[in-house]
Amino acid sequence: MSDKTTKVVIVGGGFGGVKAALELANKPGFSVQLISNNSHFEYHGALYRSAVGHSPMEVIIPLKDIFSGAKNVEIILDSIGFIDAKKHCLASLTGSTYSYDKVIFAMGNKANYFGIKGVESHSEEMQDINSTIKLRRKLVGLLNNNQTKPVRIAIIGAGASGVELAAEIPNFAKFVAKKSNKKPKPVKVILVDGSDRVLPMLKPTASKKAGKRLKRLGIEVHLNIQVESCKSGKVCMSAGNLGADLIIWTAGSKPSEFYSKNPDVFTLGRGGRVIVDEYLRSTHSRNVYVIGDNADTKYSGMAQTALHDAKYVSESLINAKHGKLVKKYKPRKPIYVTTVGPKWAVAQIGNKVLTGRAGWSIRRQADLAIFKNFQPYKEAIKTWRKADKMTKL
Repeated sequence: MSDKTTKVVIVGGGFGGVKAALELANKPGFSVQLISNNSHFEYHGALYRSAVGHSPMEVIIPLKDIFSGAKNVEIILDSIGFIDAKKHCLASLTGSTYSYDKVIFAMGNKANYFGIKGVESHSEEMQDINSTIKLRRKLVGLLNNNQTKPVRIAIIGAGASGVELAAEIPNFAKFVAKKSNKKPKPVKVILVDGSDRVLPMLKPTASKKAGKRLKRLGIEVHLNIQVESCKSGKVCMSAGNLGADLIIWTAGSKPSEFYSKNPDVFTLGRGGRVIVDEYLRSTHSRNVYVIGDNADTKYSGMAQTALHDAKYVSESLINAKHGKLVKKYKPRKPIYVTTVGPKWAVAQIGNKVLTGRAGWSIRRQADLAIFKNFQPYKEAIKTWRKADKMTKL
């Protein structure tokens, strides 16, 4: 075992970064700096619920609370812009520098507009809690206005986020009306995607069941359609223009430009993700790890994958320090669960597909499992229960 303290710098305060820091917390022989541009962890899988009136406290957990008992973890609010792998040094956009023995990058994703003109300036999104609360305010404003014609809401992207949000809006409209002592305003939700089915990451049978559920909820779905541009109140598509009072973009995300701006350290693969070796290291440096959404691995993009990656890298660092064998990385197939309206979800576990209340139960269990990664059991239960609470409008 090496007596020298290993300094690990972790960049990113999302699933992967926070989990890696927790796995190394209070481990002898390690000091950890967690660098994040947020003072809190955000559970992005629950953002859609905050958009439709549920308490944002389910989404946010302060980092100081997560690491209150970690004596060897320092939380730093900063944004990293550059890396010198030869000198084992990072530089932030504010000019600060951070040295490391090992560095783990888990910077998460940002919205990807695929160069489509007008999308960024004429649509709302759910990338973080701030953009989600902004979206909720827009929804409430539309649902509370005095116009008599139906409110038209176009959601671009029929992946998990788009489907989950679309399916909740009709119920949210009723909630807003009740709070305002008004008659529910008619709402038309239109879901648009270039794929031939909703939830294209799932098995066709699961997509079909989700599609039927959306239809029962009154959601209008347009598939095999490419969005060419967006204007104020209008989605311009290959099949014609679509008028909308509100346009919401959920159709894509991409890693930070940090990786492309440091090409001597990172080689990019699918979707701008970083190509890693069999130990989740950059192919250019044995001391630089990339995990979660940013790594070009089989199941990248899932929270379960980020947590799995974080545990693997942390265990690898601990084993290496103790002179033990470091095993090669093995991806773990995640469970896919997508809600499609209140108390209803489609779950894909291997080749098995469950829907309705059974799927919803699996989703709620998965939510609780997420919180248990970051909080003591009693606190995790409290956070988990906040999903049922509605916020003041």
